[in-house]
Amino acid sequence: NNIYIQAIYNQYLGCRDEARADLENFLLHRVGVGEHANIGAEIKRKIEEVAKYEGVLSTMNNLFAQEAAPSPQPTDDTV
Repeated sequence: NNIYIQAIYNQYLGCRDEARADLENFLLHRVGVGEHANIGAEIKRKIEEVAKYEGVLSTMNNLFAQEAAPSPQPTDDTV
């Protein structure tokens, strides 16, 4: 069962990191988001997405803290 919890945790962690990367890209490279007519709405949406995943990760840590909380696992795509 713990492997399922770890896998789910890693999925949410990846989603959170992807949303954070998108947000950073919107904030730093506005030229690259020309297809988004309302950049403010996109930034707001990404902040809300990050918050959602942070909440899920926090909840998982609280629920499973007594049995060694899940931790991020390294991926094979590291250089």
